[in-house]
Amino acid sequence: MKKISSRENKPSPFLRLMKKGHGKTGYKAKNGKFLMTMSEDSHKRIASLIRKWLEQDEKKNAE
Repeated sequence: MKKISSRENKPSPFLRLMKKGHGKTGYKAKNGKFLMTMSEDSHKRIASLIRKWLEQDEKKNAE
């Protein structure tokens, strides 16, 4: 019978790829946290801009 390997000890292909990329770019957790903070703010601004566009479209369609 074939042995089934445990998936707990084996990282996913995506995780291996991310670790390899982090090594090449010199990724540091401190920089990662900073970038996530900045991107969260960008998401809020993008969402408010999309909301504004949708409101403008609704006004145009109502007229």
